[in-house]
Amino acid sequence: MQHIGLIGLGNVGTGFARMLREAQHPLTVLDKDRRKMEPAVALGAQAAATPGEMADKSDIIILSLPGSPPVEAVMEGEDGILSHLREGQLVIDTGTTRPDTDIHYEKLCNDKAAGFVDAPITGRSEGWIMMVGGTEENFEKARAVLTCLSYKLKHVGPIGRGQALKLMNQLVQAGQWAVWSEAIEFGRRAGLDPRLLSEYLEFSVPEILYGDDFSGGGTLGLHYKDLGYILELAHETGASIPLTGLVHEIFKASKLGGDSDWSQPGIITYWRRLNRPR
Repeated sequence: MQHIGLIGLGNVGTGFARMLREAQHPLTVLDKDRRKMEPAVALGAQAAATPGEMADKSDIIILSLPGSPPVEAVMEGEDGILSHLREGQLVIDTGTTRPDTDIHYEKLCNDKAAGFVDAPITGRSEGWIMMVGGTEENFEKARAVLTCLSYKLKHVGPIGRGQALKLMNQLVQAGQWAVWSEAIEFGRRAGLDPRLLSEYLEFSVPEILYGDDFSGGGTLGLHYKDLGYILELAHETGASIPLTGLVHEIFKASKLGGDSDWSQPGIITYWRRLNRPR
């Protein structure tokens, strides 16, 4: 059984740790907040002090981190993964990262005869979907462990393509939250019960948008970060995405006017401020 290293024990990483231990993988964990390692240690995982120590103990290293800067920090920072990487190891980036970041680290890992794949996730009612970018050989190395973590897994192309597909997912989801929010507040101003959208017109409007509790789930701040990555990639590829540019600004205003730790539906507060009684 391969020994797995897992860096990042937020909501997603904590779930990963549980699933890996249920599959009886030997596991070493690391988080900058050592208290977050305690549940995984209680399940039988070992705790590491540095990314380098984790690399020494692991066959496969999974990164569950919130974007490019933390990935760069654990790969190349003090006692980082790259300085300890050995032939045959594999690094898997499951966070939402700039595609260029993962392209860069695939090359540096290749220089050490190790592998790197991007495997960002998106949540559905059945669990996690994973979209993997990298070589066919590295995908096959990653397949068994990623199957433990997801109910749906697909190799979508070379390194960076998994991240590009995840950004497409984030583009759609952000636009959906914006459209639902605008429709709800439009209905309120027209004197309608906005729940008619779901209860009568049968649109699948998330219940959270009708209330004021925006806790739980992916955060508004992280989705705003992802929208920034989307705009960067659109600039690089020449893609025109005017609606996403507008939604990005709405996420920014919502984050500044509310709480970046709210879940994404918190952007409805932007329309509530625009439409409050004069």
